[in-house]
Amino acid sequence: MNFNFDSDIALYQQVSEEISEGIFNGSYAEGTQIPSTTEISKNYKINPATILKGMNQLVEEKLIEKKRGLGMFVTIGAQQKVLNQR
Repeated sequence: MNFNFDSDIALYQQVSEEISEGIFNGSYAEGTQIPSTTEISKNYKINPATILKGMNQLVEEKLIEKKRGLGMFVTIGAQQKVLNQR
């Protein structure tokens, strides 16, 4: 993941776009878990609330789903949805 802290694009949108790109290019396969909010936050020194906001955007788009107590997972058919969006 690459984030541009000087960009006009909000960080949560960049988070959303980076995860979407990972789904599109197969880095995050359908049915697999994506990195946790805490993991991304620590690795890139971004507020966890910002990461969560970007992830929630993808939940609304049904590209990822929350599994209580387990984390976030790529939904089945997510790669095709990203392809259709593009």
